[in-house]
Amino acid sequence: MSATPSTGSTALWRTRGLIVAGFTALSSLFSLLDYTPLQFISVSLVQALVLVVLGAVAALGCALRMPALLLAAGAILIVVGLVRLVTYDATIGIISGSVNAAALMTGLGTALIAIWITSRPMPKSS
Repeated sequence: MSATPSTGSTALWRTRGLIVAGFTALSSLFSLLDYTPLQFISVSLVQALVLVVLGAVAALGCALRMPALLLAAGAILIVVGLVRLVTYDATIGIISGSVNAAALMTGLGTALIAIWITSRPMPKSS
């Protein structure tokens, strides 16, 4: 029994992780849009920075074959998104910003954690 995933499954989770990491970082571009029909999500500057940094961390985790970085980036995205959703009425400090961007962060964080879960080797059934 091998404790490491096969080469094919390693490439698969890395590819999926890079795709989601790319979408995470590219989501910050919504903060630059000033044209209302294209601005599907209103992203504040702080939210854009969070998306870029955590997207880069997730991509780094894929490049270095460290799925734990996917878990960390996903967990932080979920926490930041949920804090904003729970404090909907508050507009204090860095938690202010769009709740639809917070929902996007929560969804992308969930996707990164799902990729982390699937990157783990499955136990052999007897």
